[in-house]
Amino acid sequence: MKNTKPHPRPPAPPRVAAGGQGLALLEGPEAAARLYALAGAEEEGAGLLLRGADLTGEDLDGLTLSCCILENCRLTGAGLRRAAFTDCLFRRCDLSGAQWYDGSLLRCRWEGVKALGCNLAGARLRDFACTDGRLDGLRLDGAGLEYARLEATSLAGANLSGLRWNALVLDDADLSGACVTGASLRGLDLRRCRISGLTAGDGLRELRGAIVDPIQAAELARLLGLDIR
Repeated sequence: MKNTKPHPRPPAPPRVAAGGQGLALLEGPEAAARLYALAGAEEEGAGLLLRGADLTGEDLDGLTLSCCILENCRLTGAGLRRAAFTDCLFRRCDLSGAQWYDGSLLRCRWEGVKALGCNLAGARLRDFACTDGRLDGLRLDGAGLEYARLEATSLAGANLSGLRWNALVLDDADLSGACVTGASLRGLDLRRCRISGLTAGDGLRELRGAIVDPIQAAELARLLGLDIR
């Protein structure tokens, strides 16, 4: 993927009422049981408002949800391999350590989500938005990110190696210590990002053509061994 639009359109929002109107409410253990049952039966869950479900460490591989809202749910360390979420809204959920590789997020939004070390390697994210996220150590290596916006979100130490992207907007994002080896950032606007300690290949080739401000340019020059006076 390449960023071909100088002013990419914003991500399409989830096709679900933000207030949860028309959704079936499930809370606590009942919500957890429904999600576990859907994953086990390989059935799609739709039109659900799920609150307070705790599925820490559970196997939810292949879970499929559409037009759902998840609020204050804990999926820490859960197995979500190949899980597919469409038109879903996550609020204040904890996905830290979840193994979500080769999954998909289509027209999904994360608000106040904590996903430290979450593994989304090889996943497909399209029309994805995240605000106020704590995604330190997130794995997006080999993933595809298209029509996405990350705002007021920390990706410190994230693995973005081989990331393929198109129409990506980063606004007040922390990329400190992130690895971008093998991911071309040409055309990506990094001016509202923190990029100290960014790791790239020899000669910072991944950063060629990226948009940076003068202070960031000086910092990158130091990584190349230049003596700026």
